[in-house]
Amino acid sequence: MKIIESILTKNPCYTAGKKITVKGLMLHSVGCPQPKAQVFVKNWNDEDYDRACVHAFIDGKTGDVYQTLPWNHRGWHSGGHANNTHIGVEMCEPSTINYTGGSNFKCSDYEDAKYIVRKTYESAVELFAFLCKKYNLDPLEKGVIISHKEGHVLGVASNHGDPEHLWKGLNMGYTMDGFRKDVKEAMGKADQEEKKEAAKTESAKVPFTIKVDKVAKNDVLNIRKEPNANAAKTGSLKWNDPNVYTIIEVKNGWGLLKSKIGWINLYYTKTVTAKTTTAATSEYYPKYTGNSYGIDTVFKAIGVPASYCGSYKNRKPIAKANGIPNYTGSQNDNLKLITYAKQGKLKRP
Repeated sequence: MKIIESILTKNPCYTAGKKITVKGLMLHSVGCPQPKAQVFVKNWNDEDYDRACVHAFIDGKTGDVYQTLPWNHRGWHSGGHANNTHIGVEMCEPSTINYTGGSNFKCSDYEDAKYIVRKTYESAVELFAFLCKKYNLDPLEKGVIISHKEGHVLGVASNHGDPEHLWKGLNMGYTMDGFRKDVKEAMGKADQEEKKEAAKTESAKVPFTIKVDKVAKNDVLNIRKEPNANAAKTGSLKWNDPNVYTIIEVKNGWGLLKSKIGWINLYYTKTVTAKTTTAATSEYYPKYTGNSYGIDTVFKAIGVPASYCGSYKNRKPIAKANGIPNYTGSQNDNLKLITYAKQGKLKRP
């Protein structure tokens, strides 16, 4: 599955800036004969388009996912209360259908139409499995994964028939119950892949070095207090973090960072061997040679990731790695860190 970031920054829904606690996912189809997701992205990214806004479109030709809102952003897709709880995803539809009234349509090329619908269905399964894992959702629990049509029956959406009308009209054999089961199965397969990776890392000799990998664009890899997904968060690493980190202990596929700030899921990393490591694998950041005594200015100059800048809370992992476990961002604490940087002795977390 390929997720292409295409945030509708001009759409009034996006600029409203409201957030939700994600409790479910709603599946839609666009309701018109247009298989290209980019057409919707272009048309909906307009300050005057105040009728609707969804979190993603699935392209009918490629199956690519065009993400149009941050996942936890309140969308305008259900026409009801589900906007406050559910992510909304639209599947594009074949160009070979022609609506004749309501959800009824005629089709001029069933082979082409079924190909489009099959492509979007398969990508939707993969996307929903990803989102269920991300937000710790059970796809088989009532009300978690619903169609627009089911949302209306539940009283949380407007009166639409999608996407079941499309599946039924083309005799695809798809149902929402089947979709939910397919998502559950896809999550199981992803779990198996994680276990395989965990088995590899369990046998790895510590310490070893890793880089962030397999994290979706603009997402983060959470650092947790204990080696499991339900433990409290102690920090995070960005999807494009260029730095190399040292793992000093492994448990159940999780690795303890050298700074001991917490554990990360090693499935979302790749091991960096001695042959492929660069200067970034050094225990220390490069020596600071400038004249500034601004802590963030110094950090940025020597390549400290942005996730460790901006506030004293962000700087805590580096402070802890450099012998300041109770760092508060005080002038004395910052001066110590700057001094280490000027000496070339500022340790990486």
